[in-house]
Parts: sequence; C-alpha cells; structure tokens
Amino acid sequence: MKSKELHRLIRAEGWDTVRQNGSHIIYRKNGKTIAIPFHGGKEERPGLAPKIMKIIDQENNGKS
Repeated sequence: MKSKELHRLIRAEGWDTVRQNGSHIIYRKNGKTIAIPFHGGKEERPGLAPKIMKIIDQENNGKS
C-alpha cells in the first residue's frame, strides 16, 4: 500500500493529525496516538499496513 493511501484511509477513519515530526505524521483518536511514516507515493513496508489496520479496527470496536 502506498503511503498516501494509508494516510488517506487513517483520516477517513476519523483520526486527527496532531503534528508532523520529520517524515512521521502523528495521529490521535479517543486518547490513542499513533505515528505513521509518510513517504508520498512510495510503498510502505509490507508489515506496516496490516499493523495499522489492526490498531484502527481495535479503536473502532472500542477495544484497547
């Protein structure tokens, strides 16, 4: 998954951009914070997208 696509998906799920530190964008939702690297049109590492999706799903289902 490309970095732009991953960030678009995160924002669509209701995560708010808090700040950017270098190439990482920090998002927050319901007190939970995640930092995701942003590299434009480049592909993210293979394991990152599933890991982030798991965090998003847990947050949407109200689990910690």
